[in-house]
Amino acid sequence: MLPIFTPAPLIPWTVASPFKMRPGLSRLEELVFSLFQCDDLAAQYAERKRQLLNEQRQQVLMGEADPAVLVEIAKHYQQQTAIQLDAEVEALTLGMQEDFVILHDELQGERWDMNARFLSVCFPSNWNPSEKLGLNFHAIHAPVADNALLQAGAKGIIDLAFRKQPMLRHVWLLTPNSDLPSHPLQRPRLWGDAMQQADSGLLLEQLYFRVERQTTLPLPALKRGVFFIRVMVAPLVDVLRLEPERAQQLAAALASMSANILAYRGMTGALPRLLTELEHFG
Repeated sequence: MLPIFTPAPLIPWTVASPFKMRPGLSRLEELVFSLFQCDDLAAQYAERKRQLLNEQRQQVLMGEADPAVLVEIAKHYQQQTAIQLDAEVEALTLGMQEDFVILHDELQGERWDMNARFLSVCFPSNWNPSEKLGLNFHAIHAPVADNALLQAGAKGIIDLAFRKQPMLRHVWLLTPNSDLPSHPLQRPRLWGDAMQQADSGLLLEQLYFRVERQTTLPLPALKRGVFFIRVMVAPLVDVLRLEPERAQQLAAALASMSANILAYRGMTGALPRLLTELEHFG
């Protein structure tokens, strides 16, 4: 299947330095944004999801989804788009360009915590959704490198984003994989492969800029919260060429990454070449 690329001008650019794994949350009510984004690629997203459902359904849909929560998701989607969706798991999975995770607010000992009880995730970014079922925020983010800021802010993030206020966050990364799903059980093009492919050209031309647009929907009356993930991918060079300062901004962010982050993202060996190519990009 051909790659599904979001046009580069529509890819959010949130690259900043120094790079840190941080919450980076914004209130949706203060922005001209919605929980969802529906664009001209919707049919291609649906077809790719349909393929994944046919080939590996148990790795895409996990857990039990509350009918009342599915109704709320469909209702909010219909309020913000012109598309009508049935409040059924498969209809929502195929009808939305977003993936989604339903969290339950549960009493554990003497405190309440949010645990992932249902996942509809077709397009993970190098993580295995089946390993997250039943986990809370701390456990979900335990494998993330340099996660101290995320873990320290866990209670505040959960309270605000999943109990009180819809929130927005963007996460970006560079990847040699052009496909929307980037699952560890599949073999994507690894960084080593990209380095070999680039022997006679630019490594930058072998890479893609991948962004997760993450939004949240608190449903306190149901003691539930929903986490939405919209994945967007574009060739890195197309994104860089939009503004002349982007190559310098990306180089500064990459140079500021810790050794743990670089290893976590598989970029350790590629960093020197990336910095050199970005310095001369244009």
